Amino acid sequence: MNQIALPLDTRPAGASDSYIVTSANSEADHHLNNWQHWPNGTAILVGPAASGKTAMASQFLRETDGLCFEAEKGFREEDLFHLWNKAQTERKPLLILASRPVADWSVLLPDLQSRLAASQLIEIGAPDEALLTGLFQKYFAMRGTTISEEALSWLVRRMERSYQDVQILAQRMDRLAIERKKPVTRNIAQEALRSYQDEGHAIGTENLADK
Repeated sequence: MNQIALPLDTRPAGASDSYIVTSANSEADHHLNNWQHWPNGTAILVGPAASGKTAMASQFLRETDGLCFEAEKGFREEDLFHLWNKAQTERKPLLILASRPVADWSVLLPDLQSRLAASQLIEIGAPDEALLTGLFQKYFAMRGTTISEEALSWLVRRMERSYQDVQILAQRMDRLAIERKKPVTRNIAQEALRSYQDEGHAIGTENLADK
């Protein structure tokens, strides 16, 4: 049982905070590595939960000594405005993390609105098959185990392309493998995805029939 060898670029960091680069997020990675060109030294990194924003921010902070702000729901506009001013004063790049588009923030401070509008927007795209595969491999490698090539190939073609679903399905497969004292095989992948489907979750464009 072997893992699939993929031509993926994994940023050098600790195992838990490294991130994998494929065509799905290569543009975001490019902008993060070229922070010197951000307008006013500020960028907004937007992506869904579990898409790697925290890992990207950790790498950014290590390499730039910059500043970071998480603009989650209910954040204080004054806090972000003050941090923006601090970044300008100290001549440090500022990375703002968000799971929602800026248009959904309903920012009231006019000065902050203008600063956000002038910032570099960086968006993380939906995961492609290569990224899904790499994320599953990373999860099981951190657990000290592997997932078979057959299971990966079958699963990534049928699951929804969702970062959160990678975590959910990986945890389910891991639990099943531990309970049965078996490696993560295609049968375990099928059972994990079917149980997730039975709970009313999307499964992608292909059905679950064996091919």
